[in-house]
Amino acid sequence: MSMLSGLRRYYGLYGFRGVLAVGGYRLFGRPKEVAAHPPGIQNPVHIRIKTTDEFVYRDVLLQRAYAFDLPFYPKTIVDAGANIGLTSIYFAHRYPGAKIIAIEAEASNYAAMSRNVRPYPAIIPVHAALWNRDGEISVGEPDPASGAFGEWAFVTHEGGSGPKVRAVTMHTLMREMCIQAIDLLKIDIEGAEQEVFENTQWLSGTGCLMIEMHDRFRPGCSEAVEQAMRGFARSQRGETTFYVRVT
Repeated sequence: MSMLSGLRRYYGLYGFRGVLAVGGYRLFGRPKEVAAHPPGIQNPVHIRIKTTDEFVYRDVLLQRAYAFDLPFYPKTIVDAGANIGLTSIYFAHRYPGAKIIAIEAEASNYAAMSRNVRPYPAIIPVHAALWNRDGEISVGEPDPASGAFGEWAFVTHEGGSGPKVRAVTMHTLMREMCIQAIDLLKIDIEGAEQEVFENTQWLSGTGCLMIEMHDRFRPGCSEAVEQAMRGFARSQRGETTFYVRVT
């Protein structure tokens, strides 16, 4: 990509401020982030240049990947695999008054999320990974053969010598956050769907699930989720599958 076409792309994403920031990054090596001002979002969000942040920003805040009309108003939202917090911020604007729990496993993503969600008291950041047991889990890069690309794309797995993070079950998360049911659950956890959906008692009060499944990381993810979500109405938009409880 030429410098001119790159600057045009950044202008389309972030406007004139983005062009200045990216120009400074290319010429001097800093800053390595953009303070973006997406339409309809009250506060700026900080996007790390040349990372997957850019794709998440485009999909969530520009193209509104989670703009799904629900038959109810969610009061309790869990954003699992919250990355840098952009989906939680979108939900905070769409559903004012909702309690939003944003859980992210990877340390640098969590730090970026904590900064982005600081202006939103309704968003509670949690540094942990959803899993099928409580304890500790490893965080590492996905297998390149999976097709994953870009910096800050991570998976959780047992064993290994990489960084560790706290592992929690959905039941533990709900108990610690003092919630009885999840009205809206968004999951993007890079292949840990199988572990999380091993025990689904927590689903009894869930109204809607928005999930991206990752069979390319761990075969069988879709099967585990589909089996658990029987009885829910299913629809698809891009890579996100939406399940809504049928009343």
